[in-house]
Amino acid sequence: MIDNPLSSSIQIVVFFFLFSFLLSVALEKPKQEILTLMKSSLMGRSLFANFILMPILCLILIWLFRLPPEISVGLLMVALAPGGMLGLHFARIAKGNLAYAVGLIILLSLLSIVIAPMLIYLLFPSIAAKDGFIVSLLSRLLLFIIPPFLVGQIVQHWLPSIAMKVQKLSSFLSIVLFITLTVVTSEFKVLDTQALGWNGLAAIVVFIGISWFVGWQMGGSELENRKVLAITTSMRNVAICLLIATSSGVNRNTESTMLAFNVLLTPMNLVFAEAMKRIELTSQKQVTQSDAD
Repeated sequence: MIDNPLSSSIQIVVFFFLFSFLLSVALEKPKQEILTLMKSSLMGRSLFANFILMPILCLILIWLFRLPPEISVGLLMVALAPGGMLGLHFARIAKGNLAYAVGLIILLSLLSIVIAPMLIYLLFPSIAAKDGFIVSLLSRLLLFIIPPFLVGQIVQHWLPSIAMKVQKLSSFLSIVLFITLTVVTSEFKVLDTQALGWNGLAAIVVFIGISWFVGWQMGGSELENRKVLAITTSMRNVAICLLIATSSGVNRNTESTMLAFNVLLTPMNLVFAEAMKRIELTSQKQVTQSDAD
């Protein structure tokens, strides 16, 4: 397990990262627009892809790559926790449907704080062996997740004139804090490579690639929605996994797997988002040429 001083540092950075990012998400789009999207069939397919299909595919990858138990636990814990916080940033880069991205990330984040710990408890009872583990963990996660949404509602209702400024500031802070989190955990990058081996690293890369494919296929006919679901399905909530890891006695290689996933996830999705943006630009050029003809 990560040493206590670093664990405390990680938890502090994660707390402020979650708060600033979720505050920016809560202020991103009008409430009614998000609620309408949450009732759509697209949202149902999104939940199926993230909470059911991807964990099943992760189990298949674990078997195919013959991963050792501690690496398997880390990868499966990540697969069980959708709702990666940077999904909205990458959806914005890719020119995706931001209203759908906001609604999906909010829903996945809220569901993950309940579903992910429960599934991990059922699948890995040794991780949650301490009495009151689930109640304690859920309380901590609720403390992380709910306050920024409440602050967002207060700002939108009582201070609408500054809502946009607060949104931009909190969004900027979340990026800075994510970089800080990467720096705080940077000393584990070499350990990740050594602990995972080629098969562990390959399994993570393939998992992310399959996530893009699944999200794209289940995103419907609209290009903007496909981009969002492809990106969001690959963006797992590593922050929640780290909280669970620092609350229990998981193997150090299990934590290393989560950190390695986070290290690979960001640059891969940045490249993917840039590629998706080029698809949009290509489509616009084709439409312009057609209109000119």
